[in-house]
Amino acid sequence: MDDIFDCLILGAGPAGLAAALYLRRFRRSILVADAGQSRAALIPRSHNVPGFAGGIRGLDLLAQLREQLAPFGPVDWAGQVTGLERVDETLWRATFADRAVLGRTVLFATGVVDRRPPISEPEQAIHDGLLRFCPICDGFEAMLDRIAVIGMDDHAANEALFLRAYSPSVSLLTLGPNHAVSRASRDALDAAGVPLIAVQADSLKVEGGRLHAWRMDGSELEPFEVIYGALGVEPQSGLAEAIGVVVDGSGCILVDEHQRTFLPGVYAAGDVARGLDQISVAVGEAAIAATSIHNSLPPVRTVHD
Repeated sequence: MDDIFDCLILGAGPAGLAAALYLRRFRRSILVADAGQSRAALIPRSHNVPGFAGGIRGLDLLAQLREQLAPFGPVDWAGQVTGLERVDETLWRATFADRAVLGRTVLFATGVVDRRPPISEPEQAIHDGLLRFCPICDGFEAMLDRIAVIGMDDHAANEALFLRAYSPSVSLLTLGPNHAVSRASRDALDAAGVPLIAVQADSLKVEGGRLHAWRMDGSELEPFEVIYGALGVEPQSGLAEAIGVVVDGSGCILVDEHQRTFLPGVYAAGDVARGLDQISVAVGEAAIAATSIHNSLPPVRTVHD
């Protein structure tokens, strides 16, 4: 017989683990599906997570969230979910490689995947702090560095303009000349002293802890000390779409003020939901979602002396 849980939490990043903490403290039964691909695990050190004065590595944050969850009773852990379907008006069935389970509610905390620039060994570049993806998170740590923003559109231009508050040397590199940076953004880049440079897409090389790139005419640029990838993200919302959850044009799940999707019993929190991709935001959304999930379910069995 399938196990029945109050909530199936799909994702074990900050949003999923924070929701698990709340729901266990609400005395709700939960299953957490962990595909082992949390974006937070790649963070070398974050300095804007409240409560960590010296910053914290992404892996350490995830470990501490799991440790904080442990005293509040059993959590059923599973691997990557392979299927999800509605059983009836009150239950969902999730399938995994080795079993199937039932849930009264489902929380998508599946996150996003960054589209990486075409450089060799990007994981090592991320670990070394050379390749980054979030100027809001760590622009301060790039203070006065020579920065390259790699992107193809106005979003990338806006990131480059944002980073000018931290460095006098910011360049926007497009992978080839066929970009979608608007005239208005190009004017803003010119006014801010941010050159827009088309580079050979296959020329990007990391050597000596710096990025080397070549213009379309073959001339080499001065090496860069920090790279910001601004090629967009891929929300991990395919399974949600498959069951009828509504997403926006970029693939992010649309939710209301209680983190509810338009599908009854289905919620979303963190980067996969439309909004600001920040750990503190993900944790806040998880608290909202978990409280809403708890309130939607039948009362927990009362405690007697």
